[in-house]
Amino acid sequence: MTGGNIPGGPLTVPVIIVGGGPVGMMLALNLDALGVASVIVNVEPQPRWHPKGGTHNSRTMEHYRRLGLAGGLRKLGLPPDHPTDVVYVTRFNGYELQRIVMPSEREKMRAVAEAGPTDQIPEPILRVNQMQVEALVFAHVARRPNIVSRYGWRCVAFADEGDGVSAEIEEVATGRRERLRGAYLAGCDGGQGLVRRSLGIHYIGDRPERQAYLGGPMVSTYMRSPGLFARLKRKRAWQYWFINRELRANMVCVDGTVEFLFSTRLNSDDEAPDNGLISRAFRSSVGEEVPFDIIGHMTWTAGQAFVADSFGRGRVMLAGDSVHLFTPTGGFGVNTGVDDAVNLAWKLAALVQGWGGPRLLGTYEAERRPIAFRNTAAAKQLARNVGAVPVGEAIEQDSAAGEANRQVARDYLSTFGEEFGSLGVQLGARYDGSSIVVGDGAPPSDSLIAYVPTSLPGGRAPHLWLDNRSSLYDHFGAGFTLLRFAGEGLDTRALAAAALRRGVPLKVLEIAHEPGRDLYGCGLALIRPDQYVAWRGNRLPDDCDALISRVTGW
Repeated sequence: MTGGNIPGGPLTVPVIIVGGGPVGMMLALNLDALGVASVIVNVEPQPRWHPKGGTHNSRTMEHYRRLGLAGGLRKLGLPPDHPTDVVYVTRFNGYELQRIVMPSEREKMRAVAEAGPTDQIPEPILRVNQMQVEALVFAHVARRPNIVSRYGWRCVAFADEGDGVSAEIEEVATGRRERLRGAYLAGCDGGQGLVRRSLGIHYIGDRPERQAYLGGPMVSTYMRSPGLFARLKRKRAWQYWFINRELRANMVCVDGTVEFLFSTRLNSDDEAPDNGLISRAFRSSVGEEVPFDIIGHMTWTAGQAFVADSFGRGRVMLAGDSVHLFTPTGGFGVNTGVDDAVNLAWKLAALVQGWGGPRLLGTYEAERRPIAFRNTAAAKQLARNVGAVPVGEAIEQDSAAGEANRQVARDYLSTFGEEFGSLGVQLGARYDGSSIVVGDGAPPSDSLIAYVPTSLPGGRAPHLWLDNRSSLYDHFGAGFTLLRFAGEGLDTRALAAAALRRGVPLKVLEIAHEPGRDLYGCGLALIRPDQYVAWRGNRLPDDCDALISRVTGW
């Protein structure tokens, strides 16, 4: 199905996306990059202007780079010289227990400019609030002619009809209804969304554990306090954790000057945020009276780790919170969802365009579900660590006992840091054992912290800076890329011909890069549209048709 509408008939678009948050928009944009149209159906007319996750990891930023958005996103959020340190304090004006020092945006980009030829971080982690990112991406989506927007509409029903899908949608403001027809439908509508529940798919995993903090019902309050930083007697930070006998709370800088997101516990799941209680908690966290205004609240649940028992049925797939629910520790949630979208997009595009085989769509769940278990478990463990910080009776006293209590907390907190880097989680996800990956060796051990670049099929293609200081990733094609290291006399025409016969988009990219050849350890590497290595070798296989057939799901 390629699209087209019959007058008076349903709107016909190859892919129907229910849910237009960051995951739904990334799915639409990645389909667009591959030449496939979609329609986004989203209840709210535009992204909600309330702070949420503030971490967009290196892998997510690589995806934004491919879409031409990374540069614009880096202009948002904190001022370029604002530290992105994370600080643990008794109170804002109290004792500093631990500081995890991290570079400002300017320092990160300076490191990129000076990086060596095999450096693996072309796009450093970005600390900018999700609401600001969503607004920019939303505006970009609106400019893409391949994406039909139905923001302010809800999906009320859908059906998998065997040869396609249909959906009925309703405009929230007017009740007006419209029918959609597509080849596939993707549910990106969150943990309580219609699509997952209609399919009868359930979550499995760990319910929140009650603990001192990050366990159970929480509230995040968006506030403005112009004079807060004027009270600070130490170096600024991006995130503050308040730890004392009275309360535990967290505060994130939204704009680096006057806007903050303050998070604390609620007593029960059904408790509504109360301005008075939250104001007292904020003043207590600061440690003195300070003027502030409350803009709004958002409730959420900490300490959960759920993964859906299926990532889709038939022609209906799920992504993002529809298939995994995180505690936000580590910022893994939205980033895992973006990776879902990128994996799913090229497979849907392949099927719509006719070069994807009947086994291709099943590899989406086979590849992404293990990563969902991996990443939710990592976030859960980090939340347990935060909740277990030892807080002695005298921790705020100016005394020997107080200093002893603070030292115990410092010793415990000195092991922290993984939550705010976690490069292994960011870049190290692997699809070993996938039926569309031609494995040829034992993968490196999985690590929360460390990422080991390798061309072993099933992992992210190792990054290289080329001689002109452009990124290798900037030269990959929208479809498959056959990376060929120059000077080895390798004839790649047979693979290009096999791809052409099957209609598979393939770019042959030749580079002269001795450090890169050493890192890859092979003369040829076949890179998927999601920048994962599908196959490698020092010469083409005898049957190139069989290779193309395998990596595209035939």
